[in-house]
Amino acid sequence: MELEKYDFLIVGAGIFGATVAERLASEGKKVLVIDRRDHIAGNIFSYTDSATGIEIHKYGSHIFHTENEEVWNYITRFTEFNGYVHTVPTRHNGEFFPMPVNLDTINKLYEKDMTAEEAEAFVNAEAEKAVAEICAHKGIEIADFNPDNFSEQGRSLVGDKLYEAFLKNYTEKQWNTNAENISADILKRIPVRFSKDNRYFMNAKYQGIPKDGYTKIVEKMLANDNIDIKLETDFNSLKYDIPAHITVVYCGQIDQLLDYEFGVLPYRSLRFESEMIDENDDSEISKDSKYGYAVINEADAEVAYTRTHFYKYYQIHQPEVINQSMSFICREYPNDYTKGEEAYYPVNNPQSQELYQRYVDRLKEIHPNIILGGRLGAYQYWDMDVAVGYALKLASQLLS
Repeated sequence: MELEKYDFLIVGAGIFGATVAERLASEGKKVLVIDRRDHIAGNIFSYTDSATGIEIHKYGSHIFHTENEEVWNYITRFTEFNGYVHTVPTRHNGEFFPMPVNLDTINKLYEKDMTAEEAEAFVNAEAEKAVAEICAHKGIEIADFNPDNFSEQGRSLVGDKLYEAFLKNYTEKQWNTNAENISADILKRIPVRFSKDNRYFMNAKYQGIPKDGYTKIVEKMLANDNIDIKLETDFNSLKYDIPAHITVVYCGQIDQLLDYEFGVLPYRSLRFESEMIDENDDSEISKDSKYGYAVINEADAEVAYTRTHFYKYYQIHQPEVINQSMSFICREYPNDYTKGEEAYYPVNNPQSQELYQRYVDRLKEIHPNIILGGRLGAYQYWDMDVAVGYALKLASQLLS
């Protein structure tokens, strides 16, 4: 591979890497983009089922949403969005509840008919009661309370019943451990709404699904004569052959890059089970699909998966796709991460951040021309708009 002709090497053809590559190439820089997978677009990769027209998100649902004008103005250069607004019911004890928690959720769970003001006062009282119980159990004064774990944090924010119904079991499934073993920092706040607004991304000024699918966005970003793409290419196979003048933007896992010198960074992974179904069948999953939701969350512990995706319902611009009886469904299971598997969620705690920083410091010593980027490189879970925002900033810095 002739590397001398390139100014930049981007490792990872996901939304972050593609944004950086597009910005650099638009200013005349020669860019090589590589990816170990056999496709571009990273975890937002999607493709259309030829028989049904359903756009399938290979790695789980992705709904673009943002409040960032710069990001929105940039991303809409490459696609038109359909205006889909995400709503997610959560199933608990066989019934659907709006999620995030809103006034309807509270009234339904407690079998009440409270106003917004009454519900807020009620939930605050439930939270205060939970804090008093925690403090009594720990033998401390309420004034000295500081949550030690996810369980204490959740109970102190919404009280026991809401916590048990919608937070505890779902989170324990995600992290495969008792809530008392999970950091309180994961739950900074719970977006409890005392209105009937059931939009999942209530504060997003812009949201939707790209009409031509996510992969097409990245295709258009990379469609520049200054960009070359090499798929099924492992960076480790060429990292020692890179000319000194090339700057590398690395969007992969830093522990893998450095041969796990200090150990494996902790992640959570996911497993997907998918199938095409006919809604005319009598199966439970067919009944679920006919509700018309793109995603249904499962809050209860006895259901091993956390949610089911019904992809066709994202395509509100194509009623012929939605109205057909065929439906592609995908169940999402949390999974333990082991070295070499797909990493999805970093396990952020003081110990993992310390380990990550050791790797960052070591990288600067031995590969000073490598810049970390993307959710894996940054060891952060980013929404798409956040990734694009950081990519735009990085590209601007590299061009300055």
